[in-house]
Order: sequence, then structure tokens, then C-alpha cells
Amino acid sequence: MKRRRNALICLLTVCLMATTAQTDVLAQEAGTESNSQTAQEPQEDEETKEQSEEIAVDSEDPGKYRLTGRGTGDFSSSGLRAQSVSHQDKYSDCILQHGIDVSYHNGRIDWEKVKDDGIDFAIIRVAYRGYENGALRVDTEAMENMKNANAAGIPIGVYIFSQAISAAEARQEADFIVENIKDYQIDLPVVLDFEYVATGVGRLYKAKLSKSAATSVCSAFCDRVKALGYTPMVYASKTMYQDKTYAADFSQEYPIWMAHYNSSTNYGGEYEYWQYTSKGKVDGIKTKDNPYVDLNYRYYNSLRITKREAGSLSMKWDAWDGAAGYDIYRKSGSGNYTILESGVEGTTFTDKSLKAGTSYSYKVYPQGTSTCIGFNTGITQLSSAKLSGKGTAFDKIKLTWPKVSGASSYYIQRYNSSKKTYSNVKTASGKSTSYTDGSKNASTKYKYRIRPCKVVFNGRSYGGYSKIVTVKTKGKVKARTKNKKLKLRKSASNSAKSLGTIKKKGTKVTVTGSTGSWYRLSVKINGKTKTGYIKKSSLKLIK
Repeated sequence: MKRRRNALICLLTVCLMATTAQTDVLAQEAGTESNSQTAQEPQEDEETKEQSEEIAVDSEDPGKYRLTGRGTGDFSSSGLRAQSVSHQDKYSDCILQHGIDVSYHNGRIDWEKVKDDGIDFAIIRVAYRGYENGALRVDTEAMENMKNANAAGIPIGVYIFSQAISAAEARQEADFIVENIKDYQIDLPVVLDFEYVATGVGRLYKAKLSKSAATSVCSAFCDRVKALGYTPMVYASKTMYQDKTYAADFSQEYPIWMAHYNSSTNYGGEYEYWQYTSKGKVDGIKTKDNPYVDLNYRYYNSLRITKREAGSLSMKWDAWDGAAGYDIYRKSGSGNYTILESGVEGTTFTDKSLKAGTSYSYKVYPQGTSTCIGFNTGITQLSSAKLSGKGTAFDKIKLTWPKVSGASSYYIQRYNSSKKTYSNVKTASGKSTSYTDGSKNASTKYKYRIRPCKVVFNGRSYGGYSKIVTVKTKGKVKARTKNKKLKLRKSASNSAKSLGTIKKKGTKVTVTGSTGSWYRLSVKINGKTKTGYIKKSSLKLIK
């Protein structure tokens, strides 16, 4: 998307005016820093008085809890009135905009008044998933809000309040929201609102997803929205990003909207939108029960990491009208930004000769200007591991690999013939160079691959998968029973059906594999050969 340099001057002027817009901020804790911006309460006239009708709240609406003050962590508010908002230094040279996000909880909105009050953008809730029953529903004010915001000339994005607990559900939510926005002009991202309803409440909270699983939900939504032709974005709290997801996994490619109700934030990751309060006041928005609206800042950004390799990062950004070229700055870790390349032609660049498994932060400026039009942090990948294996027993395979520099763990995967896919069987530590896979069948071939991993900047750096190795276990072995009257089980469980009783101690059997603490074996019972399971402790292998 091309921007005009003259428009920059106007936009910066509007943004400075927006920082003194009529707002009323209720924050979790106050902070004071230089370059702060004042928020003032708007004057009220007869037309902006609260609506007389009450809003009907859907019992399954996950957004209802925040209105009663029962939101979690970063969404709670102490009642302290913060009169200033301070931005992180890294965004000091970015283009700044001020906006709102709304739903039917904000009632019928006068969008012309919203625009006149200095609001630069709005993100409108279009849908949500029921926090208990999981049903997808359209926000009752969504169409009216999109239509009237479009008519007022306010750039809009849209969001769905998610309760997705799988990648499949995330893709379903992406399809649902996109289907409901096709008739409107969407200038800003299509957003996955990924948050808990309240502590102990809702299907997402109760699912207790791992960081990896939660990240997969966010990535699946974004990938699907991108495939459908829109720009995706993830919304979550500071805590959700820091503790519950690998946020940098998707922030390298997609924008982030971070919620932290405070006059300043110390979130260390990248974010392009900051929701800093739910207690703002904007002309044209007020209901009988809710006089407030969420307030947000946007830091204009178009820089995306497009390719990550062990020694390089590729990136792209949107063209800026009138730019003769672009200056690219870089920093590593907690260092300072320094010029990497000046006068870059075009809107793509590859930074080479980088260290594997390391984060690098970038900023892009139209050549000769001090206005940042793009920022991002990329993570280089790791080198691949070389895997080898050997059958060491009738039921064991030993895998070995040389250490990969920088790896903090290794994902070891085995082919599952029934599912026709590779599944993780072990996450080995970064210090490991071998793993023994037990509970196998004798004289059987198994396929394996390995992938190194390192957590960097709250994201993950991976090496490529190794070449697949096929390893065969050793042949069957003989054993004798150590006890008399042993029951042969149909499966590896004491509660499994009995296939018969091995009456004599010292009976010779053929062991064909193992599962956990059980041996799989063949033995004659009453003249018939039967195959089943007996506890390992009841057999003695014959060497």
C-alpha cells in the first residue's frame, strides 16, 4: 500500500491532536515517563446522553465478563485515573494513531461524532464463539457498525472473540468472520481475539492448552485469513503472549494487538496495536449501563519477515510514495539500532551471514527521513541434525545424532503407519545426543526423523527435519516363566481378557515384543499357540 509523504505531515498532526483527544482512562497502575500524552474527558450535550434502552446480553457471550470487572490479569482495572500515556522508546519514531474497538455492548454508535472526536480507526466485533456451548454467533450490531463506520470514512478492522481450542476450530472461526464482512470495506486486519473469558470460566480456559497448542490455534487462524485475502492479526493480553503462547512464532509474519491496561507497558515483544484501557470516553458512544469504550494506539508498520534460514532473514515492506530508497537499521539482543544498509532499492531485503538460532530486530525508513514505516524482530533457524539408528534388542532401537549448535531441545518423531503421519515420541534436551526407543516389536522396521529447536524471544527457532532413517529391531527371543498359573492377557493390562493360563513354572515362551511393563509373546496353551501379554517381572529372558 503506497503512502504519500505529504500525507505523513497531516497524519502526524492528526495523531498529536488525537493524543489530547477527549478520553477518560482507568488504568491498572499509573506510570510517568517523558513524552507522555494527555487524555481529557469530553463535554457532554443532550445528544450524547446515555441510551434509555437496556442492551440484551447473550448469556453465551464471552465478552460480558469484562463489563462486570471479572476479566483476568491484564484486563483488570484498579480505579486509578491515569492522565497520561507513555509509549516505549522503540516506537518513538513511528507514525501513531488513536482508535477504539466496539461491540454491541457499546450500543448504537453515532459514527460521525466518533470521527469528529479525533478517532483515527475502529476495530469492530463481528462475531464470537459461545464460551460454554462453542456455537458461533454474529454480533447484533456488527453490520450496523461496519456500514456506518464506512459511511463516516473511518478505517476499520474486525474481530471475532474466540474460544477456539484447536487449529480446526480456529480455521472455522476465520471462515465465519470472513463470510460476514464481504459486503464492507475492511482497511485494517481481521483479528482473532484470543483470551480467557475469566479465571476458571470458558472452554478455552478449561482446555488448558499447552503453549505449543495455543500457538497453533493463533497461527491456524492467521494462515486461513491470509489465504482468504485479508490481513490477519492476533489480539491477546500481555500475559497471554508472554506465558501462554510462543508469540514470536506468528508476530514475525503477522501483526500483534496487545492488551495491557496501564499508562505504560513493559511488554518485550513486538506489537502494532496497544489496547491500554477499557474506560475511555468518546463522543457518540454511551449506553445506559456502559459509558465507556476501549481505547487503542496503533504504530504504523508494514515490515514482515518472509523467510527464515540458519544464516539469513528475508523481509518485505510496503512502498512509500516518493521514497528514493530505504534505510534499514538492525540490532541484536538488547543492543542499539545501527545502520545496516542505506539506499535499498525495492521493498525486499535479505540479511545474510547471521548467527543461527538468534533474534534480530529491524527498522525501515524512507531514505533520508526519520520516520519509521516498518519494524519487526526475526529469528534465524538452526542447522539440521544428522540422524542414525541401530536395533539394539528385539524391542529397542537406539538413535544417535551430533549436537546442533544452539539447540535447546530435539523433537524425535516416529512414523505412525495407521495415521500415515510422523508423531512426536520424545523431546530430548539440548545436551542429548542419543535416545533409545523401547516397547517395539521384534524383527520390525521403524522410520524416524529429528528436528532441533531453541526458544528465542518468546518464539521458536527450528532446524529442518533430518533425513528419514529406517531401523530394524533384532529378532525374537526365548524366555521362561518365573511363576506358575500365569494368565495370558489379550492386551497389556491386568483388566484385559484372559486368553488362558500358563500352568507350569519354567514354561518356555517366544517373546516377540514389549509394551511398557509387559512382554508380548507366543505360547502353547492346551495344545494351541496363542499370542498375548504377560508382565515382564513374570518372565526370564534366555540369553
